Amino acid sequence: MADADTQSTTQCQALTEDGERCSRPAEDDGFCHQHDESDPTVSDSQTQPADDEQEQRTQDADETAESEPKSRDLGVDMTAEEKTDPDAVDADVETDHDEIAGVLAVRRTVESTASELIGREFDAVSEIAPTDDGWRAIVEVVERRAVPDTQDIIGRYEIELDDGATVHGYRRLDRYRRGDTGAFE
Repeated sequence: MADADTQSTTQCQALTEDGERCSRPAEDDGFCHQHDESDPTVSDSQTQPADDEQEQRTQDADETAESEPKSRDLGVDMTAEEKTDPDAVDADVETDHDEIAGVLAVRRTVESTASELIGREFDAVSEIAPTDDGWRAIVEVVERRAVPDTQDIIGRYEIELDDGATVHGYRRLDRYRRGDTGAFE
């Protein structure tokens, strides 16, 4: 019962379109049923009300700090130009924004259609991977509710999509009780 009380008092970490913090209660991942980690979030420092003493200490520290901006020491020597101009830094990691956009498109498609496609309550997307023909997503749906919810029967389904995120088929991989994690360890 204490878990339910804790969960209902935890507030969603997402920001609304107005820039305000979402007022809905958070689920296990810290977000409500309408938000996820891809939404802008509120940092812990923004959620904690600062008292006058803390603000005064921060102002005093700012006034006594050196005029040169500080950066974390990441073990890399940077020139003055690189410290001030992000475009002057050579990034070792190349990010393929098209592939990220593809994964997000597949995720949105799967989240919006899994429940209707499978005929059960959508629970989560547990995997998205590219294939030769498009994409493969593994989703979890609630096949039977139970009390306590650790006894829910969860079905894991594989959904096949093409490069345009159009669903071409699905199949059930397995079923398990929500509380049984031994099979996946």
